[in-house]
Amino acid sequence: MPVPDRPTRHPRRLLRDLTFESLLTAILDGTLQPGERLFEDDIAAWLGVSKTPVKEALARLATHGLVDIEANRYTRVASVTTTDLLDTFELIGVLHADAIRSAGSAPVDETTPIVERLVATLDSEDATCADLIRESAAFLTRAENPLTCKAAEPLDHRAAFHSRHVSVGLHSPALRPAVERLRSALADRRWTEAGEATAALLGRVSLGPALAEVADIPTTPDARRGAR
Repeated sequence: MPVPDRPTRHPRRLLRDLTFESLLTAILDGTLQPGERLFEDDIAAWLGVSKTPVKEALARLATHGLVDIEANRYTRVASVTTTDLLDTFELIGVLHADAIRSAGSAPVDETTPIVERLVATLDSEDATCADLIRESAAFLTRAENPLTCKAAEPLDHRAAFHSRHVSVGLHSPALRPAVERLRSALADRRWTEAGEATAALLGRVSLGPALAEVADIPTTPDARRGAR
């Protein structure tokens, strides 16, 4: 058939992308729990698709660290561990810090509402590290390095997954100095210092002691779970 000479009204979404988004949402909202076994046939029937887009979506989720795949043994939702959380948050801190340091070249009317929301988060008594990551992510699109935003997306998903099951409050004594430093730097628009404070706040030196206050987090995944 001839190709239409007019553009389509809406861009076509690939089935593998829709399947990926459905599974990602189910993992992030807790429908699929950490360590839960995933079976391609069941997922295909649930989503009304063939196994091919399911395979592709699971492989992509594995690259994001949200699914564990062991060939011919199991496919399961990733476990929540102290090590993974610290690794994820620390790298996010580096990327978000890079974006914040670039904010000085952005128009003031763009950065002001972001700063106001971020400071309000820091001032909230029940704010968590997940809230900090969510609000500081607004700086990513203004980063001088365009790869910063692209690199941060899968990590932000991974942070959302961990934060669904482990909540680390920003007002933990171990985090308080970095929080105060970040708040002061943002208030005065000292972007370089604000970036450094963000990296320090989400780094393992600060976050590790705060995480130690949270009980019942395994250090490493339970390998026996996948063997059942």
